[in-house]
Amino acid sequence: MGPYYRNTSQGMGSFFEMFYEHPIVMAIVVAVVVFTGVYIWRKKKSDEVSRL
Repeated sequence: MGPYYRNTSQGMGSFFEMFYEHPIVMAIVVAVVVFTGVYIWRKKKSDEVSRL
């Protein structure tokens, strides 16, 4: 067990372990976060342009 287990609950440790066992889940989570950020940024940018 790595140092990330030190002050975590068993459930949180299982959550981190899932990422190490299934790296595709981590890739999907990162992709969703990036696409959500880009969507929000573009939407905010288009709102600023429409106000002018």
